[in-house]
This record gives sequence, structure tokens and C-alpha cells, in this order.
Amino acid sequence: MNVQLVTSYEDFTKLEPRWSEIAKAGRGQTPFQSFAWIDLWLRYRGKGIELFFLLLQDGATIAPFGRWRTAGARILRLVGTGDSDYTGLVTALPPDQAWNSVAQEIARRCNTWDLLHLHSVRERDAILSALARHIGANCFDRPYEVCPLVLTNRSWDGLLAGRRKLKYEIKRWTRRLEELGAVKVEVVRPPVTDTLLSELLEVERASWKWEMGNAVFQPGSQRDFLRGVLQDPRTQAEVWLLRVSNRLVGFDLILTAETRWYLYISMFRKDCGNAGSYLLARVIQRACSSGCECVDLLQGDEEYKYAWTDLNSQVFEIVCPSNLRGRIMTTGYRARWHAAKNPFLHRLRARLTRQGDRR
Repeated sequence: MNVQLVTSYEDFTKLEPRWSEIAKAGRGQTPFQSFAWIDLWLRYRGKGIELFFLLLQDGATIAPFGRWRTAGARILRLVGTGDSDYTGLVTALPPDQAWNSVAQEIARRCNTWDLLHLHSVRERDAILSALARHIGANCFDRPYEVCPLVLTNRSWDGLLAGRRKLKYEIKRWTRRLEELGAVKVEVVRPPVTDTLLSELLEVERASWKWEMGNAVFQPGSQRDFLRGVLQDPRTQAEVWLLRVSNRLVGFDLILTAETRWYLYISMFRKDCGNAGSYLLARVIQRACSSGCECVDLLQGDEEYKYAWTDLNSQVFEIVCPSNLRGRIMTTGYRARWHAAKNPFLHRLRARLTRQGDRR
């Protein structure tokens, strides 16, 4: 099997033409596997990470791995981990075939890493089967998050049929906002202006998330990355703006693909509590008439999402060691997974790591 290992940012940029060709094949690609997204992530969030990109199967698959070093251990992860709701391969092949080749190659290079840590991956069965075949049976996994999905391949009225409570709530949200002033929804595409970006930051500073300390635009690399996403013309996205009497009270960042939209950020002022729900209703209504087949609400089982849908997909976390050091680390990960079931410890970890909550 012909394999190319890419370890420098300069060589990564040379992959862009091939990357685009693979993306057109459309094998489960999401915005999180786009060249632009990975490029921006490397620039703003990739400090200290060693590139470990594998180009396999005569260029039919790109495995965008990075190698992290933690306390002397070498951890192999997919680039974008932590900010991408769906991490995965860039491939023109079926998942089973693509992951089999990737597992075979990283097994051949097992002396260069201690632990494989896959986070927020969807193809659990294909991955575990491939790892067991080429590396061994010491892999462990857990369901990480659910991702609610709203099917929009139907009319708006058809979507609301049978959801009498939701129809009532939409009218109530509209009425409450109109009591505050003239309501206007705008849609803009990246790159956003500095003026608009300042408005977005102002909305977040007036939100519950800022008050709770888990805002996404607090100073740090996450804010820098999101600014880059919003101001890069390559980003396939729409920023939905909700204004009341010309004052911005809420916004949604929707990543877009040909037939699916992804609700990446939803933010609203805490003194305008109906803004988030109202704006999501307008997004979904537009999706029903635009050829979009699904609005993916991404990770998190927040109650407001299930007002819209009973459907969801699931992402998983997988760890697989290559040696004794990796097996010791695997024990630590499994202990952390157990602790994550405690809501208080989950919130504490989020605060300590200063990872802003987009939901």
C-alpha cells in the first residue's frame, strides 16, 4: 500500500487540491473535515502538535492525525479534537475499507505512538473492527454525546404537524419579542466585519454563558479560532442575526453543506430569553424551503433541542494503546469517563480547561 506521511504545515497545504477532490466524492464528509476548517484549527489551536497526516490508498483517504505529547507520552488524535463535533477521515471510500487501511498503517508505525485517542467519532463499529484486526483487543470505547437531528426534507407545516405545543411556543416567542420592539432577522456569510464581530462579542458578554464562565469568546485560543472561522471567506457558513429595535439580541452560527446544516453556536442575551428559541425556529423554517434535508443540532441533549425532534445520532470516544505506557494511560481515561458521569465534576473540568460551551 502506497502511504505518504505529512509532518509539516507546508506539506499539508500542498494537499489542498487532492483534499478537494476527495471532498467532492462525499463519503460522510462534514464541515469539520473540510480543508479550510482543518487549516484554521492548525493555525489557532494546533500549538505544540506534531502533524501526523497519512495519505493512503493512492490518495483516496487522508487521515488527519496529530501527535500530542503529555508527560512524555505520545498520544495520536484526529486534528480538530475539542472543536469538531464530528472528527473523522477524509475519504472517498466506505468507512470499513478506509479505517481498515488506516489501522493497518498506524499499527505498522506503533513504535511512534503510545495511545490512540479518538474523540467524537461516528463510525464506532468500523473503527473497533479495524483496530482489533491490526492492533489488538485492548481498545475501550464509550458513547460520548448524542446529536439531535431535525429532518427538514418536508414542508414547515408538515414538520409542525402533531407538535401543537411547539406551534403555540413559536407564537409565544414571537409575541414576547414583538412586545420589545421591531423584530428583524438577517443572514450574513463570512467574512464578517470587525464591527459585526464586536456586536457578537457584546451579545455573549450579556449572556448566561459569560456569567457562568464558559463563554466561547473569552480570551484564549478558542476565541482566536472562532474569530478566524468567522472572518475567513473559505468558511461555508451563515451567521443568523436577530435584532429587536436594531439591537442585536441573539445570533446563530450555522455551518452549511449541500444538504445539511449544522448549528455550531447559539448565543443570546440573558435579558431576552426567547431570542434563542425564536431564531432557531426561523433557521429550521428556512431549511424546510431551501433543499436542506436536515438541521443537525450537534452535540448535547439540551431540552430545547428535543422540542424539535425525537431523532439523534451518536458519537463515541475510543482509546487504544500500543504498549505498556499506553495501557496505563487507558486506565486513566476509563477512570475519567467514570468521573464524567458526575455533573459537578463535568462542569469543574470544563471550567478548569477553559473550554467554552457553544450550546
